[in-house]
Amino acid sequence: MKRIRASSVVKIVLAVTLLGIGLWLLERQAHPGVYIDRSVAFFREAGPLPFFIAMTCLPIIGFPLSPFTVVAGPVFGPVMGVGMVILCSIVAVTINVAISYWVASRALRPLISRLIKRLGYELPVIEPGTAWTIILLVRIVPGPPFPLQSYVLGLARAPFGPYMLVSTVVPAAYLVAMILFGDALMRGDRSAMIGAGVFFLVAGAVLHQLRRRFKARKLQVKTKPMV
Repeated sequence: MKRIRASSVVKIVLAVTLLGIGLWLLERQAHPGVYIDRSVAFFREAGPLPFFIAMTCLPIIGFPLSPFTVVAGPVFGPVMGVGMVILCSIVAVTINVAISYWVASRALRPLISRLIKRLGYELPVIEPGTAWTIILLVRIVPGPPFPLQSYVLGLARAPFGPYMLVSTVVPAAYLVAMILFGDALMRGDRSAMIGAGVFFLVAGAVLHQLRRRFKARKLQVKTKPMV
């Protein structure tokens, strides 16, 4: 197994960004073919391991998740199979949200709690009775980036089980659609692109209905004294 260096991670970040831009331009028929080919070749030569490690770790420090989901299908779909790419991506997201929760609830919360307490406030704690609703609402309402959502829920000490389930299932819906679309786009398969687009729209419609339902409710986050 090759040793993964910090410089390789930096290259992956740059290549993910460039390839994501390239695919966006390709979708609009701007023909950035040479840049896409070079980025794809770079990823395939490096192998899937550093890519999915970067997908797991970089969102913890704020790097967006979406460029990875756009890039994964076109790069690794032809060599690993789309199903395996989707599985690896879901595993990466699952590990990411677990680590983010630990960082927020164990490492950051004591420090932030002390700072907030000096101002006369206390950090909220999500009670089990409202946990599912609040976690789902945080994940489906547009606004904070995905990594920030994880930190907010971790700081509020959302129950870990519901947090993990919702934080994996909700992004997985879009993740599957993006990977399928990216793979189809790279292969020029219009039927598969339409299928991925329909899947994306269905997932978006379901989340939109959930969003409307929860917006109609008045949610209250109960607080309890800090230990």
